This record gives sequence, structure tokens and C-alpha cells, in this order.
Amino acid sequence: MTNAEIRAWAKEKIKGKIWEILPALIVASIITNLSFSTSSTAANGEVVRTTYSFGWLFYFVEVGMTYFLVKFVTDQKYEFNDIFHFAKDFGRCLGTNLLAGIKVFLWALLLIVPGIMKAFSYAMIPYLLADEKYKDLKITEILAKSEEMMNGHRMDLFMLILSFIGWHILAAFTLFLLEIWVAPYQSVAMTKFLNDIKTKAEGGSTVKEANVVEDLKAEGKENSTTALYCPNCGTEVKDGTVFCPNCGQQIVK
Repeated sequence: MTNAEIRAWAKEKIKGKIWEILPALIVASIITNLSFSTSSTAANGEVVRTTYSFGWLFYFVEVGMTYFLVKFVTDQKYEFNDIFHFAKDFGRCLGTNLLAGIKVFLWALLLIVPGIMKAFSYAMIPYLLADEKYKDLKITEILAKSEEMMNGHRMDLFMLILSFIGWHILAAFTLFLLEIWVAPYQSVAMTKFLNDIKTKAEGGSTVKEANVVEDLKAEGKENSTTALYCPNCGTEVKDGTVFCPNCGQQIVK
């Protein structure tokens, strides 16, 4: 799916369901951004304010929020308490977050852009931590797996994030009241995007693609050149296409 299709999908998905996911998003955001400030007066009379952030200690909540949203986008049963589901894995979540943060920081010391790209490489970390089948991976293996899955998708992720800038600017003119809609919209779109990448990397099909392929098979068109979708991954293709632009599958006559 293109970024435009993902945004359209997400917009349709959250219709009438904003209040089902907004409370979890708000609580998770507050917890993962916890901080406190202190003020002191310097010898020259200047007031110095120092802020201490410790929301990163609760990275398990971000993993839980990912768990919640993946359930939402894949039509599984979800509940508010899902955001605390990984409290039992506090150490593993914290250790992974710390190591990723250190690596991003070291790359950023070289140049800002490599640091940003490294951060995008680790976008899959909460999805791996939230997936039971990766529970035996070591922290270093989780980071390596995330980099592997995000290879070739980092710029796509950047462009998807960039596509929401206009909405956030518009929200500022509404005293950020519009964020009540924008935040769930962007979160669901991002989850759809990243979960689809993970699913494909694991050799599976996304929900949309699986449905398309099943429909084609039911109609006996899985090898038809006139089919509008790739018989392997379900990507829409033009009539006469020889190879799928997404997965490289040959469209057999």
C-alpha cells in the first residue's frame, strides 16, 4: 500500500472509534513523557531551569501501546489494560530501549542525519517486543532484527511521518483540540505501515492482501494476466504487467 492508501485506510478505520483508543493513547503518552523541572539562581542572578526526563524508564508502556494498536488494526480484541501488558518484561524493554538510545546517540555524534536514519532503523523494536514469537531473542538480536526489517523502508517511514505535518500545524490553530482526531489517525496509520512491513518480512500477507488473494483464488484468477492484483502479495498492478513492482512475482499468462 502507498502512504496515501495507508492514510485513507487509517481514516476509515478510526471512524466512530476515536474514543475507544484515545484514552489509551493519552495515558501512554503521559507516562512515556514524564519529567520534572527544578529551578536555581546563578551567581549573576539568572534563573536556571533544569528538566529531568524519566519517561524512558517506562518503555514497556510504549510496547504495550504498540500491542494495543496492532490488535486494533488487525481486528483482534483489544482493551485499555493492554498498554500495561509488558510490565512483567520491564527489564527487557528498558534494556532494549537503552541500547537503542545509546546507538542512536553515538551515530548522531557523527552526523545528525545518520542518527535519524538509525532511529528509523529501530522503529520495529516495540513490534518485536510485543510479539510472543520473538520473546527468546536477545536485546542485540532484537536491534539487529529491527534493522533488517526496516532496511529499504526508512525513507518511506520518514515520508509517512512528514505527511502528517500539515495536520499538526492545523491543530495548532485549534489550540490543539484537533489532536483528539489527528493523534489516533497518525498512530493507526503508523501501526498499519510498520505492522505490514513486519508481516511481509515474516513471509506473510497483510489483511488486505490476504483477502484479495483469497478472492482471486476463489474466482480461479490467481494466474490471470488480466487480474488487477498480484497473485502472490495482492498488490494492485496494471493489465499487462510482467513482474509485480512490490514483490517481483512474475504475472504468468
